Amino acid sequence: MEETLRALDDLQRQGKILYPAVSNWAAWQITKALGISAKEQLARFELIQPMYNLVKRQAEVKILPMAASEQIGVITYSPLGAGLLTGKYGVNKRPEHGRIVDEARYGDRYGADEDFVTAEQFTKYAQKHDVKPATLAVAWVMANPAVTAPIIGARNLNQLEDSLAAADFKLTPEMYSEISRLSRTPTPATDRGEVLTGKWS
Repeated sequence: MEETLRALDDLQRQGKILYPAVSNWAAWQITKALGISAKEQLARFELIQPMYNLVKRQAEVKILPMAASEQIGVITYSPLGAGLLTGKYGVNKRPEHGRIVDEARYGDRYGADEDFVTAEQFTKYAQKHDVKPATLAVAWVMANPAVTAPIIGARNLNQLEDSLAAADFKLTPEMYSEISRLSRTPTPATDRGEVLTGKWS
């Protein structure tokens, strides 16, 4: 890790990068890197890129609180869960083609029965509020105060427009809570009674 951080510091000093960043590291790895950077006076990570969406919320346990505490930018990826949260999937509903159907790694990542239950409930919620599921999925990710911005992708213009519409969608705190209840909240990092806000539950 020290060698990697020094190499990134060299790249910044040479003007080849603006800021060091990291993707898919655990919170303990990032905090260890921050400590090494501080001790050795090296350029520190200013941005992290974790996976985060309604069915993959593990980042809420340690990564997002750590980023907020250390004032690190968070650019999340896969806000649509490889298409799971676009309205194409449900308990007994699959498209003819799609990453979850066609690619084993996505099928493994998003293949749990509860994921399809969440996807179906989420689609119904979006329909009830007259909004495209993709728009709502991206808006939900954006609503987390620790998230700087989500990374979006699209195979066509319509998909792109649905995701971009999240920037103008007004997601209320009530809607955020209701959507969050559609999937399993990750187990807290400790067995004590504090929640992520620092208040007692």
